[in-house]
Amino acid sequence: MTELKTCAEGFSWPEAPRWHGGALWISDVHNFRIARVRCGSAPETILKVEERPAGMDFTPDGDLLYATSLAARIYRWREGEETELLFDLGDALAGNFNDMICGPDGWAWVGETGFTFGKDDPVNCGRIHAFHPDYGCRIVAEDVFFPNGMVVVGDRLIVCETFGKRLSSFRIGANGALDDRRVLAELPGHPDGLCRDARGRFWVPLLFEERFVCVSEHGEMLSEIVALGRMAIACASQDRALSLCVATVDKQPNGSMRRIGSVLTASAD
Repeated sequence: MTELKTCAEGFSWPEAPRWHGGALWISDVHNFRIARVRCGSAPETILKVEERPAGMDFTPDGDLLYATSLAARIYRWREGEETELLFDLGDALAGNFNDMICGPDGWAWVGETGFTFGKDDPVNCGRIHAFHPDYGCRIVAEDVFFPNGMVVVGDRLIVCETFGKRLSSFRIGANGALDDRRVLAELPGHPDGLCRDARGRFWVPLLFEERFVCVSEHGEMLSEIVALGRMAIACASQDRALSLCVATVDKQPNGSMRRIGSVLTASAD
């Protein structure tokens, strides 16, 4: 069994891990903050996000873009400057904004879940929005069954469809457009975030199944890392190491949910 080591604790629901500036950045969803992590140290709160942070990523220029889920907005943050609101979708969102990824040419993609997780019955009406700070936001894919983690591989966008239990692949066209949709892999569970390691393989957390599976670029299942007793949320890769975001969730007597999240490390080999 793969050895798991604790990198950092003190999160609620750690999402969208991104390596930047020698540190791991985390969207700590239910603690309403974006945090910076260095293994062995307490998480450092960089931004408080009252609208609840969702997906985030860094642009090629080093700006942080992040989406919020309680208000359908996209913000930009530059170190030493005030946060800037770039886009507000208002009430025209079904469900919530979810994960986000930035491409090399300034375009970013953010998923719209299609329904409210934990409140509504799952329906396959999620969408993907393409966003550019200079050109705005528009819908580029529909009927995506709860779009979640994303990675850009060449001219393709790879997307986790959580309730579709699959990885889908889209060709990236001009101005953030998506077409040529394909199923890359059918999965034995519900994918959340994902990452690509140094060998070109995809690591995919299966949220309710408490494991991270390794998938080849052709969609073949290769191996897995078990996180027994913890929900598998997201992951990030650096060199030959993986950072794994996990959490336990317990319902309290008053009906609230108690979420305890952490970041673990494991070898991608």
